[in-house]
Amino acid sequence: MTDTTTAGDDAAFAARAARLDPDTLVLAQGGRLWAALPIGVLAVRDAGDGSALPDGVYRAGDLASGNAAVRPAAEWRGRLPRQPWTAVEAVPAADIADIDRKAAQALRERRGQGIGDRRLRDAMLDHVTLRVEHDGQIYPVELRLVAGLCRMGFLGDEPVRVVKAGRRIGLAATYGTVWDRDRGLPML
Repeated sequence: MTDTTTAGDDAAFAARAARLDPDTLVLAQGGRLWAALPIGVLAVRDAGDGSALPDGVYRAGDLASGNAAVRPAAEWRGRLPRQPWTAVEAVPAADIADIDRKAAQALRERRGQGIGDRRLRDAMLDHVTLRVEHDGQIYPVELRLVAGLCRMGFLGDEPVRVVKAGRRIGLAATYGTVWDRDRGLPML
């Protein structure tokens, strides 16, 4: 994930996360900004070269409004994907945008047809929209990753890479990466 960003991009990152939920937590750590989005996605991008944001935990709504008050580190509860991040496939950006567009259209068409909007949205977010096969393994990509990538403004013209880190799956695009939920320890 290499891109040239600025402090203004850092504020845009926080503003996009705050649009989903102003209480979204943003972690600044090691030159990267991480946001635990309310749709069960972890978004990350490189912090801008001109970023004056010290490492710590922040509220997205505060960062978006220019108030960079550090919060207690214990508020950040998620685990970050460990390095290395390995690309397993590349998908054209236009295909990812098309998946997002079709999902939004399907949601609009199904509203008010006997199922609650929240329930419908949650079912759609859990839907596996891509299955990528690499080295004999299948990597399922849920719609929530596509939605997170598009809502955070990470999609550009470059192909989107399906990446893995351990058991976690992510989508890496031009301006940032999104990761699926940390599912904890596997059942023995």
